[in-house]
Amino acid sequence: LTLPVSAQIAGPQQNLPPAQEPLPDQAAPDQDLSGQDFTNIALVAVEDLPAEIKAQAEAVITETSAEDLLKLQRSVDASPQALSVLQANGLSSSQVVAANIDYDGTLTLVIQTTT
Repeated sequence: LTLPVSAQIAGPQQNLPPAQEPLPDQAAPDQDLSGQDFTNIALVAVEDLPAEIKAQAEAVITETSAEDLLKLQRSVDASPQALSVLQANGLSSSQVVAANIDYDGTLTLVIQTTT
């Protein structure tokens, strides 16, 4: 997976950016995001990823159990920062299919806008 250009938490992001930088390991689906402060929150749509990265992301998403996905989405709901950025972009936690917290405190939420 790759990391998009980061959006500042304060301002809504109008268009989801294409992925540009390497993304470290994906966050565990049961990781609790509610108690964490993030320096940035970035959104990237699976559909906007380059073909090779998109295939890798879809493989990870396919391997994620429904229970783990639900845990991840509940964790996003419990994070006021993450929920605010999603809502500012007309999105909801139910569209989050993966997440990553980078070494610099950037939370990247991978969303799926199509079914």
